[in-house]
Amino acid sequence: MTASLFDTHAHLADPQLAFEADTVIERAAAAGVSEVLALGYDLSSSESTVDLARRHPGTVYAAVGLHPHEADTGWETALRRLGELAADPAVVAIGEVGLDFYRGWASEARQRALLTAQLRMALEVGKPVCVHSRGAESAILAPLREFAAAAARAGMATPGVMHCFGGTLEQALPFVELGFMISVAGPVTYPKNGQTRALAAGLPAGSLVIETDSPYLPPQGMRGKRNEPALIVETARTVAAARGISFEELARMTTDNARRLLFATVSGVSRP
Repeated sequence: MTASLFDTHAHLADPQLAFEADTVIERAAAAGVSEVLALGYDLSSSESTVDLARRHPGTVYAAVGLHPHEADTGWETALRRLGELAADPAVVAIGEVGLDFYRGWASEARQRALLTAQLRMALEVGKPVCVHSRGAESAILAPLREFAAAAARAGMATPGVMHCFGGTLEQALPFVELGFMISVAGPVTYPKNGQTRALAAGLPAGSLVIETDSPYLPPQGMRGKRNEPALIVETARTVAAARGISFEELARMTTDNARRLLFATVSGVSRP
């Protein structure tokens, strides 16, 4: 393999992976996955993710956040601690944040309030957001439009990424116009999922990144099993084929996009 891959969304603190996280990271490196963004979904996983990124500098980067499913749990106290974590140099993004009306596990009003609070926190620290949107693509557009405008005024290079986007190309383009990147995950490999392959084929080259969403959503060759960053290779091959480009070109393009997303901050100053 001549080009490295960047997994832009993995839950390495999830119990399915946390017990052997170091080994998972080693397997990823052996497969050509040189960098991983590890995300929190509640306070405990966010703290663990920061610890993991500190142990693996230059390979694992952290994002801290409260998933919309956490919106009915009394998140105000947790958010104060997240604000402290967000300032850590190992943290390069805020997430996973968003809206989820598909499961209905938390009230819409509380989800919206939690999203607004975390978008405000992202602006305060000048870091992009990793957005979860399920059954809420229309509802989430307005708050993200406001956030993107504020991020641009603050000089942020990109407002964030729509993680594991499940909509059509037409639904994705309004987010692209706001400056968000669109992330494609393992379901692009499923034989009946032509919609996501069309999305991957049609996105502007500068707006596409890839992810695993480990330990969830394994690619076709591993369906029914635990996902992990090393398995992003199958996703990359499928996306490259959909776009009619080589694997190496796809790897370079998506890795460059991921680094621009996560490591360019206010006024274009790179980090880390």
